[in-house]
Amino acid sequence: MSLADIRKKSVQKPPRIIVHGEAAVGKTYLASQTKNPIMLDVEDGLGKIQMDNIPCKSYADVMENLDELAAEEHEYKTVCIDSLDWFERLLWEKVCADNNWASIDQPSYGKGYAETLRYWGQYIEKLNKLRDKGMMIFQICHSEVRKVEDPRIEAYDRYSLKLHKKASALLLEHSDACFFAAKKLGTIKVQGKSGMTTKTVSGDRIIYPNNDPAYLAKNRYNLPDELPMDWNAIREEMLK
Repeated sequence: MSLADIRKKSVQKPPRIIVHGEAAVGKTYLASQTKNPIMLDVEDGLGKIQMDNIPCKSYADVMENLDELAAEEHEYKTVCIDSLDWFERLLWEKVCADNNWASIDQPSYGKGYAETLRYWGQYIEKLNKLRDKGMMIFQICHSEVRKVEDPRIEAYDRYSLKLHKKASALLLEHSDACFFAAKKLGTIKVQGKSGMTTKTVSGDRIIYPNNDPAYLAKNRYNLPDELPMDWNAIREEMLK
């Protein structure tokens, strides 16, 4: 390294995004709004959503298609993976086959899950090549409620990525943003037989980009606490 290698400003690359939420909240539809997207469809969850896609039934399918997108000339500007938690199952199958394990739990002391990180690392390397080529990375994941242990306070429940904790930590670290997608909750007063009661209702679909005790999230773009589930609106805030 020499002083000539010093950059005055960071080089802005396309974002690496994870969007997680419960089923049918609109994660895949949001992906379809991105610029020139191509979907690696692992879980066959497009339904009526119209977008270019490649069915992927194995770990090799996903990796080979990532290689082809990196090597070939094309018009796509966003690669979408739907979904990470379904892909994790394929990744485990690959790890077990390579090591002649009956299941990922067979090795003692969590060694099976530790070995998966090497495969996740290979996947991330391929995503980085696509990003260097100018493609945005848009990864979809389902959510699950997990208990968070914090020595400073009592344990609490939070929506987290539906992935093994080691994989979740690695992918979260790699991402520029992790959005939690959900319907906004509110309360209304309802007249009942015994008087007025409070009822919880759901409203508009919202993107939550900042971490909260109720859900896992992060971003490197100084985004507001709530955004509409509209890619143009999200992108506009990211560019500010």
